[in-house]
Amino acid sequence: MPDQNPDHHAEQWLATLIRLTARLPLPLLYLMADTLYAVSFHLLRFQRKLVEDNLRGVFPDHSRAAIRRLAARSYRNTVHLLFESIKGATLPAGELVRRVQIDNPELIDTLLERYPTVITVAAHHGNWEWLQLACSQRFQVPLAALYKSLNHPGIDIPLQATRSRFGSRLIEARNALPELIRFSRQAGIIALVADQGPRPDEEKYWACFLGRDTAFYPGPEKLARLLRAPLVFVHMQRLRRGYYRIRFELLTTPPYTQQPGAVMETYIRAVEQQVLAAPQDWVWMYKRWKYRKSLYE
Repeated sequence: MPDQNPDHHAEQWLATLIRLTARLPLPLLYLMADTLYAVSFHLLRFQRKLVEDNLRGVFPDHSRAAIRRLAARSYRNTVHLLFESIKGATLPAGELVRRVQIDNPELIDTLLERYPTVITVAAHHGNWEWLQLACSQRFQVPLAALYKSLNHPGIDIPLQATRSRFGSRLIEARNALPELIRFSRQAGIIALVADQGPRPDEEKYWACFLGRDTAFYPGPEKLARLLRAPLVFVHMQRLRRGYYRIRFELLTTPPYTQQPGAVMETYIRAVEQQVLAAPQDWVWMYKRWKYRKSLYE
């Protein structure tokens, strides 16, 4: 009997729409992105107040006009990121190499000669979807990427297919530890994007980030200590529309004799420096500071 669930049909239509959109040329996608930006930011004002409030909390000395300009740039870049991520499903491998430049891949190559596993940790800055694709294509070792499945299969299924396009192994963040331990027994890279906030009921590491008490997942430090693996920060810089540069920075290596939290602080300071250098390329359309640190944390 045919599936009569309207939600299921809607998800199927959404997945089909995403796959068809991915076949369009990038110039047309950027035109669509600019149209969506103009309607969403200037007419509908969708999430505009959230973006401006987040920026105002980090840059209190900026004028109202400066905040408005920065919000507009960030919003536009986020919409471009959406369409670039969709295009990642069909972007030719050669064009990906041309658009995403990796400055120092030899750092990862050298570390892989010394350690069975290297952990890379990035932020939601630039285009982290193309970052993963570029690294999967460049390094001839298995790459495991942690991800959180979305509640909408119509988006989640095409997104997973894109992320695994060049052979990346996707590991669901929930209950990921056993999978990561098994993965670490071979030479490979574990890729994390760890600047989002945990849920209130999850374990968290608190730090002063961008001048505000901010909760982070403690995963990068815990995983590096457990696997005795080096931790590498991935800088993602937007050069211009559709072109990026990746630079690797070694944060720390085992043995980990520092005090607990020291590794997390190193990562958080790297993210903070990156955001302050190019705030328009971070995702401000997100309730990053939706709850406060309690007296007991």
